[in-house]
Formats: sequence, structure tokens, C-alpha cells
Amino acid sequence: MSLRSQGFASVYDTSTNDVVREFFVPALRTSIQYDRGVGYFSSGFFRNVAQGLVEFAAHEGQIRLIASPILDEADWEALSIGEQARWDIALRKILQRDINSLAESLAADTLSALAWMVADDILTFKVAVPVNKLSGGEFHTKFGIFTDAEGNRVSFEGSNNETVRGTVSNFEKFKVFCSWEPVLAKLVDADIDVFERLWTNGDPNVQTLDLPEAARNQLLSLRTMDRPYPEPSWVKVARTAVEGRASYSIKLPQLPENVQLRDYQLTGIDAWIDNDYRGLFEMATGTGKTITALAAMVRLYVNEGRLAIIIAVPYQHLVDQWEVDAKRFGLQPILAYEKKSSWLPTLTQHVQEYNRGDRSELSVIVTHATFTNEDFQRVIGLLVYPTLLIADEVHHLGAEQRRTKLPANINCRLALSATPDRWHDESGTQKLREYFGDTVFRFSLERAIQRGILTPYSYFPQIVELSEDEMQEYRQLSVRIARLINAKDEQKQEALDMLLIKRAKLLNNAGEKLPALEILVRSLGDLHHALFYCAPEQIDQVSQLLGWNLGLRIGRFTAKEPNDLRQQILSDFDAKILQGLVAMKCLDEGVDVPSTRVAFVLASSGNPREFIQRRGRILRRATGKSEAHIYDFIAVPSQSWSDDSSSSSEKSIIEHELHRFREFANSARNKHEALEVIWGIASRYGLHL
Repeated sequence: MSLRSQGFASVYDTSTNDVVREFFVPALRTSIQYDRGVGYFSSGFFRNVAQGLVEFAAHEGQIRLIASPILDEADWEALSIGEQARWDIALRKILQRDINSLAESLAADTLSALAWMVADDILTFKVAVPVNKLSGGEFHTKFGIFTDAEGNRVSFEGSNNETVRGTVSNFEKFKVFCSWEPVLAKLVDADIDVFERLWTNGDPNVQTLDLPEAARNQLLSLRTMDRPYPEPSWVKVARTAVEGRASYSIKLPQLPENVQLRDYQLTGIDAWIDNDYRGLFEMATGTGKTITALAAMVRLYVNEGRLAIIIAVPYQHLVDQWEVDAKRFGLQPILAYEKKSSWLPTLTQHVQEYNRGDRSELSVIVTHATFTNEDFQRVIGLLVYPTLLIADEVHHLGAEQRRTKLPANINCRLALSATPDRWHDESGTQKLREYFGDTVFRFSLERAIQRGILTPYSYFPQIVELSEDEMQEYRQLSVRIARLINAKDEQKQEALDMLLIKRAKLLNNAGEKLPALEILVRSLGDLHHALFYCAPEQIDQVSQLLGWNLGLRIGRFTAKEPNDLRQQILSDFDAKILQGLVAMKCLDEGVDVPSTRVAFVLASSGNPREFIQRRGRILRRATGKSEAHIYDFIAVPSQSWSDDSSSSSEKSIIEHELHRFREFANSARNKHEALEVIWGIASRYGLHL
């Protein structure tokens, strides 16, 4: 079940609604995270929502709660002194008084459950105190955000506190906003931004403080009964990691119990360690690079006893994917992208604690763009050994503006990519290998298929002839390219790049591809789990052809669709609600569509990374999937074209398309059948397959 399935109303009030039964319990039951900013809190609220809270804890949900301490005039005077050393002293007195009140007002079993949730990091408190221009006022906001395992979010805002009165006795009203409703998604995002700003102490007028250790210890002492929910996985890791130590609050890097490393992954890790913790894993898409890298991290942590871990990834959606796996391995990573206020204060604090020896583990997952940001570079530049950099899709970091930002103070380095060498950029490739080291482990797609890790596939090249007009344009572009091919001038190099792009677009958008696609799709009959890779210029035409002309249920997966809609599209595709996806480059890296059975490649650049990544997306294993089919539309000169002066251009076209053809055909089940399709054409131009 998900938040989307709950059918929440837009507005609730305590007069006409049972807000506990109708809203809070179903929201908790279907969520994995609950963030709440509230003026007042009483644990009696948790007693009321216990039915949903037990399920929330059972599937390892976590609550982050920011509340205002109950302050009297003397408290304000104590806090207004402003010296950092005095914060903990003053708050300890206030919170000790509040905790004593809780103990008196609650039944023992409810209080024990609350204490267990604090002990297990299911419930994390922070205290908010207005400062600067809000000094002397109250933290009086009342809003919250629920998040489920699919990434759906529901935020709410109104008059109710997190108390019994706020949900039962008082007249209270609050409004609800759902992330999957486009009109309301921005309101949800705004609530998330405000909460993260407060949680990371990024608001200049609100001081957000961790629960003092003395107050936390007092809460933990109230665990008078057994844990009323299954032991969270991270607690089990921490408990078993250090012999003889019962730690319920510290999570340590550890291999998850449900992860069994394959022999080739262990071989790769050993090779990296033997190379002084440096090197590159060149592993085919779908063979477990992420798990292998995190397992290598655990080995390093065990060897060193402490470790700072930086995981750099090219895209924001990969930050979220890595976070899920990182938490399975016992990390609690900072997520660094977009607004600095959401990560910079916390990262700075953790670096200081790590360098002082107060923290044995620090982890941050960062986009490549933020990784090269001046503030991020400054903070990680302060890190002392041991520190590990894991670079996912490392080829992106070889770009000229990024490769100069690879930090020298990081001593342990692990690079990941199925295709690490940069296309037409030997200098960038060399710089990456100089920094990370050479490939220490390689696991090819052929081996992955043989081992049953990836799905076998059959390859069906579809020959499409260029028209005379297209051939003429290709020849003209080739003549202009030939004049610039050896140019050293920067301006001429830019002109050359533009001509090469234009020529590639000509092949991608060959006019006969769409009629050929229509004939092919009609001949295949019932089609499902189909992926259509297009050029940007084709997306509308292909969508119209498949949807209107052929009556297929298709979804567009491009950079224009918001993230929540894209997640829904992928879910509908997996469930066969949609028969096909029409996609561009945004499916090339990091987006998993393992249910794909058949792919139609209408457009591809000459860059090997692009078509290798696309093939990897198609070959991931899925329930009931024994084979994949790839239909590749290859543009060739028309046999009727007879201008002898253009023979070099014709050969150039075939060479351009043959690179991809060889890569796809050589690992296919029907290799020889595929070779026969293009053998005659290649032979005509003296080219070898």
C-alpha cells in the first residue's frame, strides 16, 4: 500500500472528522518517514495513533520531530545569554522537567514504547528556539510531511499541535497536499524545503538543537518493557558489529544480513584492496556496482576503524537511489545537492567531529555538480585520513571543468563505470586514470549473461535506406567536416563539433524510420514492456504514431516530466498499465526498467557509452523474463544512389552504424542471423564485421 491509495481529503477538522482514524493512522501505516514541525508535543499523541505507529515502526519508518520546549521567563533568561556552552545546560533543565511530566502523565507501556523509538532512532527530537529578530517569540509552526517507499509525499498544515488536545479535544483544522497532484506538488516541495532548513539549523532566526545527551539518556531509562516492534535492521547491525557492546543508537558500516556477495564481487574488492585502495571497477550495467562498492567501503572501515565516505553521482535521482542502499549498509548519509542550507551546516559539523575523533563515520552523497562547488570542496578539503571517494559513472568527472576539482587530500579512491573511457577525450580519460588508478576489476556483459546475472537477448537490425535528399545532405556535411577535421583553431573545432552533431541527427531522424517502425510494431502483435529510444526531434512523432495510429498505451519519459510523474510512469509500465515507454537520454544512466522485454532503438549517437548503457537497462533480470529482444534501426545509403563521387560518404555512414551493430550483435543469441542482415551491405564497401 502507498499514500496514493489512501484517498485523503483536502481538509480535515476535529468537529466533523476523526482525524486520528481518518488521517494520521492510515498515513503512518503507509509511510517510511514522518517529518513534523510543531509548537507543542505530548507523547499522548503517540498513544492515540499507536495502531498506525506500530506498523510504521515495523517497516522501519523514521520520525523527525522539531518542537518548542515549554519555556518560562527564567528559561528565556538562561537561553538568551547565547553562549554555545550554556545551551546544553539550560535545555537539560527544561527538558528534564518536561520528561518528568511525561512520566507522570502516561501509562508505563506507552512511555516504554516511546523510549524504545528514541533509542532505536525511529523517533529523533530536535528543539527549536527563536533567535535574532524572532528572539523572545515562540516556535509556533504546525506542519508535517509523510513519505512512503515509492517517494509519494503528503504534507499538511493547520492549527493542530502534536498533542491529544490537538487531535481530539480542541477544534482544529488542517489542509492536506499530495505530491502526485500537479497543482499541489509545489506546496509539498515548499513544506519539505522549510523542514530541511529548520532540521539542518539553516534558518537564521530559529536555533535548532539536538536533544541533550542527559535528556536523551533519561528517556532511554524509561524502557521498562520489551521492544513492541521488530528490531530495526540498523540496530541489529550496530548491536552485532561490536562484541560485548549493546549499542542502540550508533549505526556502523556493515554488510547487510540479506546481502550475499558473489564470487566476482569479492574478487573485485580484493583487487582494489591489493592496489592500495585505489582503482576502477569496469562492470557491465546491472552487475551490482553499487553493492560491490559499498561492500568495499565496509572492508576499508573495518580495517581502519573509522572512515569518511564521499559518494559522488552524476544526477539527483541517483543520490536518492544510493541513499537507499547506503542506509542498508549502516550509513546515515548527508544528501548534498541544490540548496546549500540543506547540507552545508551539517556537513561542516560532521567534518569537524570526524577530525576531532568524536565521530567514527561520516558519509555524504553528492551530485557531481555540487561536488565541484566551491563550498563543498572547501569543507571536504579539511578532512583528515582515512577518507574514501566513490565516484559513480566516473566518466562524467573527466570533463575539463570537473577533473581539476578531484581532491588531493582523499587517499582512498574507487571509480565505477561500465564505460569509463571518455569518447573522443583522451586527455580526460588519462586524468581520471591518473587520479583513481587503472581498472583493477572488469566484469563484461558477456560474462554477466553467461552467469545468469543479466538476461540473454536477440538482436534484430532493421535496415532503413536514406532518401536521395538525405544522402545529398550527408555528403555536403561530410565535405565540410573533412575540411575541418585536422583544424587546431578553437573556433574551427567548435564548428566541427556542430557539423558532426548535425550529421548524426540526420541519421537518427531518417525519414523512413517511422514507416518501418509502424510496419514492425503491427507485425509483432500484442506488445508490452516495450521501450522506444528516440531522438528529441522524434519524440512527438513516435508518441503520436504509437498512441494514435496503433492504439498503444504509452508514456513519455523525458526530462520535461516531473520526478513524481516519472516514478508513476515507471510503476504503470512495470504493471502493464502502459504497454510502452517513449524515452530519450534520461533513461541512459541510473533509471532501472528491468521489466523491459523489447526495445526499439530509433536513434543513437556514435558514443559507445550511450548505446552500451541503453542495452544494460534492457537486460536487467525480472520475474518471468527469460529473454529480451532489441530492434535496431540502421540507416544506410540507398542502393539506387549511384554518384561515384559520394562513395566515401556512403562508407562513412556504414562505418558509423557498424560500431553499434558489432557491439550489439557479438553478444546476442542470434549473432550469425544478425550478421547476415548487414553482411552484404558491409561487403559492398569493403568493411569487415
